[in-house]
Amino acid sequence: MSHDSPATPCQPNTLDTSVSPTGSLELLSQAEVERLRGVARGALYELFRRCALAVLNCDDTSDSAEEVYKRYPDFGIEIVQRTRGIKLQLRNAPACAFVDGVIISGIREHLFAVLRDIVFVSSELYRPLESGHDADPDDAVLHNFEAIRFDQSDADSAEAIKSLVFHVLRNAGMLQPKVLPRLVVCWGGHAISREEYDYSKAVGYQLGLRGLDICTGCGPGAMKGPMKGATIGHAKQRIQGGRYIGISEPGIIAAESPNPIVNHLVVMPDIEKRLEAFARLGHGIIVFPGGVGTLEEILFLLGTLMDPANAEVYMPVIFTEPATSRGYFSKVDAFLVDTLGERVRAFYQIVEDDPVKVARAMKT
Repeated sequence: MSHDSPATPCQPNTLDTSVSPTGSLELLSQAEVERLRGVARGALYELFRRCALAVLNCDDTSDSAEEVYKRYPDFGIEIVQRTRGIKLQLRNAPACAFVDGVIISGIREHLFAVLRDIVFVSSELYRPLESGHDADPDDAVLHNFEAIRFDQSDADSAEAIKSLVFHVLRNAGMLQPKVLPRLVVCWGGHAISREEYDYSKAVGYQLGLRGLDICTGCGPGAMKGPMKGATIGHAKQRIQGGRYIGISEPGIIAAESPNPIVNHLVVMPDIEKRLEAFARLGHGIIVFPGGVGTLEEILFLLGTLMDPANAEVYMPVIFTEPATSRGYFSKVDAFLVDTLGERVRAFYQIVEDDPVKVARAMKT
């Protein structure tokens, strides 16, 4: 049953309804459901609510998370137990996520991916009874969640982070054994020029023609262009089951809501684990022009590849730009050499305005 609320000058169209899962979290034990509901009602509820709102707010072009939250202050979400699992009860949800009162299939998948990665994973990893705390269970869950997010000072923490990233990716079904490497990570800005967007789409098209899948930060701009191009390439080659993976985190998902092409959404706990997930999941990385976030990703990646412990790791990395942005990566290159030394150039190549060359390099 759904109920529409009419729009007013200050309040957009909203809808009250319930949504059942398909695929992710479709079959749970009663113990799992109880644990899930307990966590969702506790310390992580507001985080879950905000990320769910970001996914449902699919037609918004704003890159301000606070603006989105203020527009839907009365949005609510509740986990309801059923005989064999759960459903989500939504209150004052953005009507743009529904067609004739029925939630859009892709948005349903994204919504339950948020539930899986924020609430279900948390209920499994941060169980209050195993935390060693005598305080309120909600406080124990939040304590463990904050500890694994921010305590990265020693080797044990590094191992815990690595294990957490692996657990989240495996739980989301992102790790596929016995499959030839074909997942290309694409980084770049979310607010880019039309020429840069079209170029990223052309690169994605060439990747798709060669049977390569795409992984991005799941938002607009250079995160959407490669996916859109790859869908056409896959269609021309009659490739079914192409993977368009979006990796986000709670701090940016509202500002960069998942684009509609993403068919596998993963929400990591924070930006550091998101970066590590990219590096561990991808078989090659393409970087398009972007802002400070893109530069942070480049520094993280090169710092990892230059570590002597990773000397045997082969990861093709390409910086590429359209003719209209020529000079962007020459400046980035100069900065990297000044910062990390001449040796850094051995870990990437710069390709200007040549989608075919980029795709061929990723294929080999």
